[in-house]
Amino acid sequence: MEFQFDLSQIAQQQIVKIDNTLLPVGYQKDDPELQMIISNILDKMGEASGIAQELKSPITSAEKLRRSDHTLYLMTEHTPQGHVVVVGLLKMGWKKLYLFNKKGSRTEAMVYCLLDFYIHETRQRHGYGIKLMEYMLKDNQIQARQLAVDQPTNKLLQFLWKYFNLSKLVNQGNNFVIFEEFFESDGYLEKESGHDRSSGYKSQATFGRHGASRQQDCMANILYGAKQNENQSGNENRFENQERENKQQKNEHYVEIQQEQQQQNQQQQHQHVMNEGDGHKSNHSHPKLDIKNFHTQLW
Repeated sequence: MEFQFDLSQIAQQQIVKIDNTLLPVGYQKDDPELQMIISNILDKMGEASGIAQELKSPITSAEKLRRSDHTLYLMTEHTPQGHVVVVGLLKMGWKKLYLFNKKGSRTEAMVYCLLDFYIHETRQRHGYGIKLMEYMLKDNQIQARQLAVDQPTNKLLQFLWKYFNLSKLVNQGNNFVIFEEFFESDGYLEKESGHDRSSGYKSQATFGRHGASRQQDCMANILYGAKQNENQSGNENRFENQERENKQQKNEHYVEIQQEQQQQNQQQQHQHVMNEGDGHKSNHSHPKLDIKNFHTQLW
């Protein structure tokens, strides 16, 4: 993306690290003009990133970076015509998260999070993305499997699988996704909790944030709605069907008992009528039968 600014001050290196001062890290003086240039670049690149990810609003802007402790890696390139263009951005930041493993255990930890990652469409599939990612990992002395990713797109998940062999997602019931390898490393979770959280399970590779395993707690239901995964839905449906069948059987049994009692009452009343009609079986006169009451007792 080209800008009508002199970017020579920030393009001395291909990748520039910018903090919440809106100046390159290590920049020694206050420079409002350079801050304005960087603000404009961040706003335009953040907007382009939001459009590429089909977001309702950009997640990267100069104002948001100013009000946070996040770090942004900005990648530039010199064209043969002597111009400087902005190729992409990578926004990172530390966050305290509640992390779940596949066993359902939960731990609170500080995790380094990938918050926004965008390479301009004119520079994609040319190796810029992996170069920017590796620079960030080396700068922080961290591995890709130790990251938490905020709302990853399928394209980003494919990228992580291609270059870092990360594909087994462990969804955290929020916007963040980590990978199974996170618990198998000497990462921040073990250091924070003091417990071995490594997982001894294997699962098939899956892509897409909503395709990952989700912890079924109240907050997950609030964030993701009432839709559960297929296995849990099947179990719940089987339980509801079984409960419905048991209730129906009880009702049918109760109806059968009532019908048997009615049949017995009918037989007794029929026998009583026959006895009244037989003068040899009874010398006593009986009161006249009330047909209305008799009909009510039968039905």
